[in-house]
Amino acid sequence: MKATQVAVVTPTSRERFSAARPGLLLVAFTMIILVAIALFPKAGYNDAPVGIRNKGVDGARALAQVLRDHGVSVREVSVSQAASVDDNTTLVVIFPSRMSNEVATALETRANVVYVGLEEAYGSFAPYMDGLRGTRTWKSSRTTGANCSSQAAQKAHSLTTSDYVVSGTSSQWELCFPIDDSSYAYAERSEPGRFRALIPDSVRLRNRSITDEGNAALAINAIGRTPKVAWYSPTESDKLTDVDQNIAQSPYIAPAFLMMIGAGLLAAAARGRRLGPLTPERLPVEVPASETLIGKARLMRSRRAYDHAARALRSAAASRIATSLGVAHTSDRETLIGAIERQGLPASRSTALLWGPPPTSEAELVRLANDLDSLEKEIRHD
Repeated sequence: MKATQVAVVTPTSRERFSAARPGLLLVAFTMIILVAIALFPKAGYNDAPVGIRNKGVDGARALAQVLRDHGVSVREVSVSQAASVDDNTTLVVIFPSRMSNEVATALETRANVVYVGLEEAYGSFAPYMDGLRGTRTWKSSRTTGANCSSQAAQKAHSLTTSDYVVSGTSSQWELCFPIDDSSYAYAERSEPGRFRALIPDSVRLRNRSITDEGNAALAINAIGRTPKVAWYSPTESDKLTDVDQNIAQSPYIAPAFLMMIGAGLLAAAARGRRLGPLTPERLPVEVPASETLIGKARLMRSRRAYDHAARALRSAAASRIATSLGVAHTSDRETLIGAIERQGLPASRSTALLWGPPPTSEAELVRLANDLDSLEKEIRHD
């Protein structure tokens, strides 16, 4: 046989990249999914004390959820947002002693303000307290009634005494839930178009204690009197001139950014260059048909594709038999069986050989091939 020249075709770097592109996209998308899974459980939550995004025992997420269930919108705000809330919003200030005088003065102009947590300011007078002061008491725990006309206090009915209270006398404040002759667990001041409340012990709003006695009722009725609530946790460095950093610090930014990258990669994969239709081309090596046949047979044997091989044998045998009997290849099964039966062969035998169940082993496949060969010889009278 004449030897043919073999041309070695080496793929270019571009072709290699095109071949590897699906795998690279799959790896990139998998990494994005893994990172997103790692970040999403943490998104939207923190461990800030008395924070509405804190699910721990010291957070206030339970209260925020109940307020939302009552149709009240609750959101965290920065110092600049807190200083500009409207009259339909109740501003809740957590640990107000951390505010600078500038911030405290600006917030005092808001229509509805609830100050929570005087733990860090007990023993001192603050401008927003107007004659009252935070005090710490070491009295034994007991239950105390409202003993005042405040609707929020009356709906709470009773509270369990705690460590931090307000003390002093002021004609402008209504003092509720007395601990002793001069100490109270709640203070409220209500005027036309203006409302103030003091909850000196922040533990009443925390997840671990919100269900004790009337804590939940007091918090809901003191804070949820307007359609919206702005939750502000000040820091000593807050200034009214500071640029609002809430958007940049949002916990949703990273997952959203990752999702945008993933969407971009998917769009690139969807809109990328696709392979065109198959076109014939000269092969670098000529492969004889016999080698292709043997290779295909070995492949089916290695995969134990007995049913596929049997289907090919039966189809080829049926075509040859139809040609021998003058039956069109487009005829149905009954026509071919009838032609075979007219040759004096039982229909059951030809039906079982040509359309019977597929073999399940190599021995059954060999037996089927021999039986088909015998059937053809009988029909051709060889």
